[in-house]
Amino acid sequence: MNNNSGGFTETQHESRAIGATLLAFTLATGMEQWTGNGLSVTLTDLTGTLGSSADEASWAITLYGTAFAVSVALTHRLANLLGNRRLMSFACLLYAVTSLGCAESSTLAPFLCFRVLQGFAGGVFLARTLVFITHQYERKDRAGSLRLYGAGFFFIGRLLAPILSGWFADVLSWRLLFVANVPVMLLAAWLFHRYAAPYWSDDIEEQRADILGIALLLVGICSLQTVLSRGEIDDWFGSNRIILLTTIGVACNLLFVAWQFAPRNRGPLLHLAQLRDRGLFSAAVLGAVLGMLLGGSLYVLPQYLRRVESHSALQTGELMSISGVAGIAMLLIVPQLAKVIMKVGGKAVMAFALFVQMLSMAWLGYIITGDTPDRNLWIPLVLNGIFVGISVPSLALAAFIRMEDKHASSARAIYYGARQLGASLGVTAVVVLIDRRATLHSSRLIESLFSRDLSILGVTIDPNNARRVAGIITKQSLVLTFADVFYAMAALAAAMLLFLPLLPSLEATSPAKVDPEGAASLKPFSGHVIESSL
Repeated sequence: MNNNSGGFTETQHESRAIGATLLAFTLATGMEQWTGNGLSVTLTDLTGTLGSSADEASWAITLYGTAFAVSVALTHRLANLLGNRRLMSFACLLYAVTSLGCAESSTLAPFLCFRVLQGFAGGVFLARTLVFITHQYERKDRAGSLRLYGAGFFFIGRLLAPILSGWFADVLSWRLLFVANVPVMLLAAWLFHRYAAPYWSDDIEEQRADILGIALLLVGICSLQTVLSRGEIDDWFGSNRIILLTTIGVACNLLFVAWQFAPRNRGPLLHLAQLRDRGLFSAAVLGAVLGMLLGGSLYVLPQYLRRVESHSALQTGELMSISGVAGIAMLLIVPQLAKVIMKVGGKAVMAFALFVQMLSMAWLGYIITGDTPDRNLWIPLVLNGIFVGISVPSLALAAFIRMEDKHASSARAIYYGARQLGASLGVTAVVVLIDRRATLHSSRLIESLFSRDLSILGVTIDPNNARRVAGIITKQSLVLTFADVFYAMAALAAAMLLFLPLLPSLEATSPAKVDPEGAASLKPFSGHVIESSL
């Protein structure tokens, strides 16, 4: 018999607790997205305040992404050790404190330290949300809960973030981007502490922590992240330090993989044996490339608008929100998209999405100038949002449609970890490409200018106009540079087509997953569309 204390039955109390926990996850994930999307818009303002170059400021994104990926790998073990209630409450409090640290930083070094800790906290939210929904909701109810969750965090992170953060930077201070995290994260922490269950019964593993695996992963990832961050400054392999760190990073990561498969390791940090499943293996490989496309485009688009078009932070945020609206529109047609995938196959849908991205990036590379009208950017931005809204859920289908619920946590850690590391690599590659191509184009323009007899054109360069000429050369070299980057992003999308044969056909799905009308396969997919769009 249900307890009717306080006018609520036991079932109603449980339902209320699950709903409050989902709200807490929505707020926490939304603010994590808020910070990332807002920072991409205000990065130019941040560089001047902290006395850093554009290359150094990009570390605020790459270091965060790497810490995020490591956190995803560790979260399952931390949840078993601390329990969900303590882990989630602590992660929210840590995110709030480190946000204040970022807001109060006066130089780049402490800012980056706080960003690393913030990334570690942020990686907890995504991984545990999806495991929570898997274990706390019946399969028939997951799609609805995921839609509510997705709509909430998309509204916070994809619509409000770029616009409001731009307004903060222009009118008040970019530091308010981080201050805004604090009250929302404190509210989420309270909700977790009040309503979250300590453990979800299907999510418990009675195994000791993989201390050696954790150590190898941390040393390997940190070494390679240092290489990515310092490589351009230290002349890459012309530096003994870069060579040493690369050797350490590669060796530790290889040893980590070997240790995860070792028979002596009875409690691996990540169940890499799951990669024998073709769906998860293909999603991990393609997810890394997809992460490069997502991270690279999220970084390069605001940089072009701020550095070449000379847009304000608010103007940049308004334009970036166009891509976010297009992505949300894709979420609204989840059932139709699922039916298309079940009819023509995931490979065809992924090929279409990549073609859309190729068109978006190539279009931008073709049309950009020093003063391209904003209206000319709308269509490629919409296409970019459509690409995100289609490609990411299609990969999630391949990764998880055949995965048993009890393996959900580790499988998602592998997939999202690969995607996040790909995003960090994508940002680093774009930063290096911008630096190299800007130097090349600038030198070529200067050489072309002074190789001509300017007197024939009635042009002379003297101290009065030398600065103006230098400014013109710098801006034109940036236009050519960003055009090159957009074309490179289009080429990467084309290269990703070569990996599509790795994806398994949906016909290979276990019959137990598909009912006579295909509803069982459509429902989990509908949920994964939103979960993978994070």
